Amino acid sequence: MNLSNAGKSIKNSIINKKWAIAAVLIGTLAGFISAVICAYGNLVIFGFNIMFIVSPLIAGFVETYIARAKYGKSTGAISAILIFVLINIYGWIFPKNPITLNLFTLGGLALMIQAAFPIFINFLIFVVFIGALSYIFGYIGSLISRLMEKLGRGKKPSEIQEIPSEVVTMDDILKLGVKPLTTSHVGGKKIVEYLGIVRGEDLLELHDEKEVSKLEKIQGQVGSNFLINIENTRNTALKSMMIDAKKLGANAVTEISINYSEIGGLKEKQVLVSLSGTAVVFEDL
Repeated sequence: MNLSNAGKSIKNSIINKKWAIAAVLIGTLAGFISAVICAYGNLVIFGFNIMFIVSPLIAGFVETYIARAKYGKSTGAISAILIFVLINIYGWIFPKNPITLNLFTLGGLALMIQAAFPIFINFLIFVVFIGALSYIFGYIGSLISRLMEKLGRGKKPSEIQEIPSEVVTMDDILKLGVKPLTTSHVGGKKIVEYLGIVRGEDLLELHDEKEVSKLEKIQGQVGSNFLINIENTRNTALKSMMIDAKKLGANAVTEISINYSEIGGLKEKQVLVSLSGTAVVFEDL
């Protein structure tokens, strides 16, 4: 009973896969015919018969085409493997067409493997190989970037950031007659009038990556060129704000806030120093 069931199961399996089997057989036949034509026709290029490359390719193509059209999916190009093995045996038996390890045999082997395992080979080529190349080029680029960074560190601070020729001091700002205040409470004096929000901005160019880190902690090495420049940029923005306040008729600006923002691209960066405050009129200030 069990043998009968096993026989029926094998028979059903063969019937269900008849087109798959037919595809393999037809592909093998097509590859064999092409190999015979190449051998008898002496189709030789550079002393090498092209059947070692062409025949497995034809076998795999014919099998895959029939399998997908009739069976619904690929059968793995089994015929390409069979033909490749057969023609290599033929090459060993007949010394007129000796088998040697060269570019053509390697090419035929590569085509046979590609036909048999297309997804795996494509994964190796397009994911592993290209991914490895991307990693190698990225690593080389990183090394070059580090080298350039080390070469740039040899510059003196004075070469990186020059002190501006025109310096704005607090005395210049106070001469405008408008006092900058961080609070609205000044010795009990009252605000007579609120004139609105005033703002001032100025830009400072960054020439080195070290200056970006200094920006994150403005409190740093006193007297460095960068800190002198950032102070001058802040005073320039403050002076601009005071001039606007004076035009409104204010004698003070209260609740002054300051903000440092880094702007720009990969090569050139700038610091935007922006201030804002409320223009007011104090009594007897």
